[in-house]
Amino acid sequence: MYNNELLQQKTTEQRDMQLGIRKTAALVVALSATAWVAPAQAGGAVAGATEFTQIANNLQLILSYEQQIESYVRQGLQLQAQLQNLVSNPTSLLGPEIGQMINTMGKIMSTGQSIGYNMAQIDKNFASTFKNPTAMNFSKMFTSWHKTNTDTLEGALKAIGAQRDQYASNEAALSDLYNRSQATKGNLDALQTMAQINVRQIQELQSLKELLGTQAQAQVTYMATQNAKDQKALDDLESILRRDPTPIPAAVSAPAPKWKNFGR
Repeated sequence: MYNNELLQQKTTEQRDMQLGIRKTAALVVALSATAWVAPAQAGGAVAGATEFTQIANNLQLILSYEQQIESYVRQGLQLQAQLQNLVSNPTSLLGPEIGQMINTMGKIMSTGQSIGYNMAQIDKNFASTFKNPTAMNFSKMFTSWHKTNTDTLEGALKAIGAQRDQYASNEAALSDLYNRSQATKGNLDALQTMAQINVRQIQELQSLKELLGTQAQAQVTYMATQNAKDQKALDDLESILRRDPTPIPAAVSAPAPKWKNFGR
């Protein structure tokens, strides 16, 4: 049904990816200090600079989201351990305890959904503004992730004859789901239902983190490629100028016109 060791292993892999993303961030800082300076001196690339700035902002946002997700994955793993303990001994269950756990699950779920939705909109707007097909592809991937994530709770609610839009929050939906399951099937089945939803949520958050990491790498690669192209254009221009170093005569060195003293 669920395997906490597999979830822990996945989390370790995610930490390795986090290190890669932080290295990516360092590269972004380095690029930010040098990129687009040369094209601006050449007399253009205003739109390019705007695009670059937006990508740098997106990368900072991704890093922030990645840290939030890592924190929520840790909370989810803690919840999973608590739920497994309760499944082993359901008679020890206390109302306030399960209520707090359900609220935590709901908040984690809501935050993940918000991140996925925000990234879909950010990439969609970026793709529209800068005519960037890669950003549009990421927008579609984040939209797909968001739908998959919301389907998890929606499917569990349908099993009890309810729908997500009946509730004001994920916490309220989870609480009602638990109470109904408990009333019809008892504590054990209700706890197992919560544990299944929680482990699915951890997996979805890990998937979202991977997607964020993939996007960050793609954006940095794009920035580095554009910077290299602009630098090559400047190098080519400098090479042309070096091949023909003859100075252009200054206007003051030209002879005075013959009609200068005309009429005197």
